Amino acid sequence: MKAIHRTLLLLAALVFMVAASAQAQDKPAAPGAGPAPGAAQAAASASGELTDVDDKGSTITVKTATEDMKFKYDAQTKVTGAQKGVAGLSTSKGSQVTVQYHKEGANNIATMIDVRGADKK
Repeated sequence: MKAIHRTLLLLAALVFMVAASAQAQDKPAAPGAGPAPGAAQAAASASGELTDVDDKGSTITVKTATEDMKFKYDAQTKVTGAQKGVAGLSTSKGSQVTVQYHKEGANNIATMIDVRGADKK
């Protein structure tokens, strides 16, 4: 009787271990599934007035037709139309800009900033 009890107990433990290891394996992503959370998304663009430049935080704020948008930039961000590239952004407040960017989580990451002259009012 003890031998049967022990055999059943070992068999149950073996079944449990096989089921647990199968459950722990990563399942491949379904075809057509969206990007993983936090992954970079497709490029987009926004145009409007450059209203703020935060050199310490490496961000700019652009007032578009519908909202104020904040963008992070770095030394890799291509800047056209401003003297001294990224360093010249702080002297371009009030200018019209077009920002090419992508999203990383909740952040808008600028890849290119095209600065045009300030609006004549």
